[in-house]
Amino acid sequence: LVLPALTLSMVGVASIALYTRNELINVLSSDYALFAKSRGEKDWTLIKRHGIRNILLPAITLQFLSFNELFGGAVLVEQVFNYPGIGQTAVDAGLQSDVPLLLGIVLFSAVFVFVGNLIADILYYFIDPRIKENEVIE
Repeated sequence: LVLPALTLSMVGVASIALYTRNELINVLSSDYALFAKSRGEKDWTLIKRHGIRNILLPAITLQFLSFNELFGGAVLVEQVFNYPGIGQTAVDAGLQSDVPLLLGIVLFSAVFVFVGNLIADILYYFIDPRIKENEVIE
């Protein structure tokens, strides 16, 4: 069970890590980061105060957008590790024209992606204080 879970979790790590690294380099070369360096902030404090705060929301977005890749990668992992699962069931349902089963799997995956995006939006609220300021009070 560990190897299939590890394989599915490692699918999108490289793209997210590269994007996060690139954005951190851009943030640390910006004017306000250079100003913070000139005030005497050290490297880790600079990364914590200015870098992570500005790259965290796009990184969370990318992480939760990769939820749909779990279903695509599930077919490959199920074939390699000879595990019965929802990915192979979806392929079999498509090949056998089992429309109700295929529709159920698509609906389940759509709800799964929706819940992932909902979790990302809820995390935005707790991470970025600017989102709290834009609340509408009636």
